[in-house]
Amino acid sequence: MILTVCEKFNLPDIQSVKPLVSGLINSSYKISLNNGNSYFLQRINTGIFKNPAALQKNYQLIQQHLTFNGAMKLPELVKTATGNLLYDNHGEVWRCFEFVKNTYSPTAVHTPEKAYEVAHCFGSFTAVLQSFDSTKLEVIIPHFHDLDFRYQQFKTALQNAPTERIVQAKDLIQRIEDYASLVKKFMIINGDKKAFPLHIMHHDCKISNILFDVDTNAIRCPIDLDTTQAGFFFSDMGDMVRTIVSSLDENDTRFSELAIRTDFLKAVTEGYMDAMAPFLTAEERSNIPYAGSIMTYMQAMRFLTDHLNGNIYYKTTYPEQNKDRTINQLRLLDLLQEHITGKKYTVA
Repeated sequence: MILTVCEKFNLPDIQSVKPLVSGLINSSYKISLNNGNSYFLQRINTGIFKNPAALQKNYQLIQQHLTFNGAMKLPELVKTATGNLLYDNHGEVWRCFEFVKNTYSPTAVHTPEKAYEVAHCFGSFTAVLQSFDSTKLEVIIPHFHDLDFRYQQFKTALQNAPTERIVQAKDLIQRIEDYASLVKKFMIINGDKKAFPLHIMHHDCKISNILFDVDTNAIRCPIDLDTTQAGFFFSDMGDMVRTIVSSLDENDTRFSELAIRTDFLKAVTEGYMDAMAPFLTAEERSNIPYAGSIMTYMQAMRFLTDHLNGNIYYKTTYPEQNKDRTINQLRLLDLLQEHITGKKYTVA
């Protein structure tokens, strides 16, 4: 199958095919040719991304804007032999990018200095796009970071889940309900577009979505723009707090050892604000400390919802993984809230 797809994208004389396993949604491969060139081949999960053509259109528009403004250079799209940006093989939809030479994507941030760079990169990405008309972008996933919508999905999952799953997860369900005040906070944000305007956000701000130079370790550009669309101020900042500030990955089950790295939190906040502060309202700036809590709560809820639904959204390697991910995220949420308020929260 992979060789057939490679042929469609005019990738001959293949030296190796390497699966890339870090993503939770799509299936990706590094294709290396004998001439020294490499490519990023990906099968799009059309159950999640129902309009693959919109992904490619958005990418091209963003790439053109960044290039016009002399900003970061994104990987080039590779067309099929017939000039298309997608190849549909009986319902399996594939796309291809150049694999930028001498770059790498790390899976973790190890220093506050690097945390600052990552946050500044994603902040700069949105800052450059302030001059772009967001209405030109297709909405890829409606309500993607809509906390009230995710809360309603959670409620629906509770109504439809098998009784056994609900009983097994009853403590986590209660923990989600205990933090419902964050849904009310979101409703205030959502209801005041003057104080909380929409920005074009990356919406998936983890370090593995940035390319670094092999020789200098400098940032080259962000990648994986599939969820780039209009959103609220908390999305990208909150995702970085969730994935960078935590001492453990979201898949780690050493729950009692999880902690927030306050020096990393300071670095992420400063890096992002150094790029984005001129484009944020006073209300947005005052609520930046809550960005991490909103996004961590949302992700905990989404993991638990998927567990209740039978693991139909996120890739899992064992049946209870989404439940464990929920525990992990709720532990992080407790610590973030404690850091913000000074009040002791229940630790899972």
